[in-house]
Amino acid sequence: TIYDSNYDIPVDKVLKSVDGIQSAENAYEIGRTGNPLERVHDIIGAMRGHREAQIAATVDEESLRGTLNEIADTALTEPVNPTWELKDSNLIVHSGKPGVKFDTDAVEQALTDQIRLMDFEPYEVSTDVTAAPAIDVDKIAADIIGDPVNATVSKKDGKTIIPGKSGVQFDVEKAKEIIGDGSQASYSIPVTITQPTITEAVLRERLFRDTLARTATNLNEGNAPRTNNVRLAAKAINGTILNPGDVFSYNTVVGERTQARGYQEAHAYSGGKIIDEFGGGVCQPSSTLYMAVLRADLEVVERHNHSFTVSYTPLGEDATVDYGNLDFRFANNTAYPIKILAEQTDGQMIMTIIGTKTSDKTVATRTEVLETYKPETVEKQDSSLAAGETQVETSGITGYSTRTYKVITENGKTTEVLANKSTYSKRDEIVCVGTEADRKEEKNERMECPEEKRMQA
Repeated sequence: TIYDSNYDIPVDKVLKSVDGIQSAENAYEIGRTGNPLERVHDIIGAMRGHREAQIAATVDEESLRGTLNEIADTALTEPVNPTWELKDSNLIVHSGKPGVKFDTDAVEQALTDQIRLMDFEPYEVSTDVTAAPAIDVDKIAADIIGDPVNATVSKKDGKTIIPGKSGVQFDVEKAKEIIGDGSQASYSIPVTITQPTITEAVLRERLFRDTLARTATNLNEGNAPRTNNVRLAAKAINGTILNPGDVFSYNTVVGERTQARGYQEAHAYSGGKIIDEFGGGVCQPSSTLYMAVLRADLEVVERHNHSFTVSYTPLGEDATVDYGNLDFRFANNTAYPIKILAEQTDGQMIMTIIGTKTSDKTVATRTEVLETYKPETVEKQDSSLAAGETQVETSGITGYSTRTYKVITENGKTTEVLANKSTYSKRDEIVCVGTEADRKEEKNERMECPEEKRMQA
């Protein structure tokens, strides 16, 4: 018997043999050994049934130890923490269980002695008991109390539905009163259960059924390095899934734009200048995506405009990025998962956001120009040009200060929401003016003042 549990050990399983002759001799010796007083004492004890003869039994120690180990695997336990389960409108809390330990060597010796005597009385094991852990109502409340969670979709395959979770509320102080000292085996606590609004069945029916926004920008596919970079970025973005509340980070999804990852050098804005760098052109996918995000009425978390205007988006609808510095981020603030489809094809960068519409809402954009910064013409003397001859070294770019609004129409009502404030710097035009009076050499042999065309960052 171990802590109120009984375990049976068949004697024939742990007894190797019994020597009957030796056992009889052991009985015969009672009252025939020792001094006269001891003999009389043994005889009287035998007559009264208080004297036992040692049976010559041989214990199968290996089998006994193995059997005892099997029992110990079940009987020796660590303390078990309380558990809980939701059943109908109740929280069922099950009390924990104490831990039980005992000296297996001492038990083995005691059982060996009983087997040798053929003593079949139950043997009660002396145990050390560790009290069961107390029921922690506050911890249970922290684990279980919460609002309902809607079903979501796996981001790996975009098909597997992840079931939602019911919301649970209960009175913590009342629960503590019900449990009291925790001496009962279980307790029932009333709870309020709220089901999620978007269940697995609902989401399966409505998942990715609507186009929330679709935008496209043009690009020159003849510029192979830049087109390569745009295509690589689009490939990284394509198929990205955001569950409700998830935040999209352009730099995280697209990754660092390096030569090792296939990116090529192309024009880009940097520090107010046009330079060649690996990944030049990846601002076009981010800007095209920003245009779609505005029209899908998603929450913009981080967006930066270019230092100069770009030709492929309207004013106020561009989004520049710089890995490790400037990012474009937005959150899925809808009730359903969304997916981004990105494609560079036929001279266009196309972004489509699909999800689930819950109303007739449509979104357009409107940008107002607050200020215009006209570029000036700056002349620079150039002795390599003939006197009076001019050539543009750097083309001028007009700067602007703008505000862009989302024009939202829903249920017949139109409202405007400020989307961003953008400031684009101006760039003065630099013109080379010739100063050489006598030029007899052919123009092809002179140092030209190169024209720098406005580019698409």
